[in-house]
Amino acid sequence: MKFGKHPFQTEEVIQLTALVDVVFVVLIFFLSTQVYGSLESEVDVQLPTANSAVAGERTRGEIFINVKKDGKIVLNNREVTIPELQEILIRVAQNFPGGAVIIRGDRESLLGNAIAVLNCCRKADIQNVSFAAYAEEPAVSP
Repeated sequence: MKFGKHPFQTEEVIQLTALVDVVFVVLIFFLSTQVYGSLESEVDVQLPTANSAVAGERTRGEIFINVKKDGKIVLNNREVTIPELQEILIRVAQNFPGGAVIIRGDRESLLGNAIAVLNCCRKADIQNVSFAAYAEEPAVSP
């Protein structure tokens, strides 16, 4: 009588290759979403509030234009002038027809800079333009 392993029994092996692949895909997903999320929020802009603010759907080719309190226009963490912004928006409209522009204006910035950005969007034939705002929190009665 033999004591030991049966000759037809094999040890179960965990397939590490598939596990490592899944871990890398998840890591790439989180890193890429973190980068895009930080590009939107790194600029020092305090958004205004609105009681009708709703979260919009993200679209391909969507760009965020930040209008800071001092009137500077920031696109992808780079200050741009109105002529530079116009050229960029024309290229965006050509490469991503139907793309969206979201203007993130500081609550204390001047309206003239936002109008200049809107004018650039109009000249580039970008129709999907919106302003970013936080939803107002309902007032709590005592």
